[in-house]
Amino acid sequence: MKNTRSYQYQELLPLIQQGDQRAFSVLYDLFAPDLTSFISKKISSREAAEDILHDLFISVWKNRAFITEIESLPAYLFSSCRYLVLAHYRKEMRMQVTQGVEHLEFEDQSIPIEDRLYYRYVIDIVAKEVENLPQKCQEVFKLSREYYMSNKEIAQKLGISASTVEKHINKAIRHLRTATGHLFHFVLFF
Repeated sequence: MKNTRSYQYQELLPLIQQGDQRAFSVLYDLFAPDLTSFISKKISSREAAEDILHDLFISVWKNRAFITEIESLPAYLFSSCRYLVLAHYRKEMRMQVTQGVEHLEFEDQSIPIEDRLYYRYVIDIVAKEVENLPQKCQEVFKLSREYYMSNKEIAQKLGISASTVEKHINKAIRHLRTATGHLFHFVLFF
């Protein structure tokens, strides 16, 4: 942090720990410009950078009970930003890979028509089997695989534990492997 105002944050921490929203707002105002600049250097999308910054401060607010235990808040915030930027890129890569596979049949004409039709057939069976899952299991699986949400994000959205999310995903995968096992001569990875 470049300016001396940044050192005022230490006085805010006990207030934030007690739930003082104004103190939290001041903390945000102190760190947001430098964090935004830091994130923007790593991500070209202004919207994604703002999302990362907001996710960071939502996490800080949710975990405010432990805020006074952080040895160096600036170091913690910048490290968290690095982690969130990496998570953003991992999620983006997964989406690109999935979209590439989904559009394979249209884009790559070098693949024999029989293989492309078989691929479409398998995709249709998987989609049908996903619809046959129990409601909560189906919802968790779709949030994970179609919307690329992490187990933690799904747990927060649905108000369930992360271990319950993991159980639903494992149940869905077992069901899909059983339902589609006869279609493959290799292990199906979801």
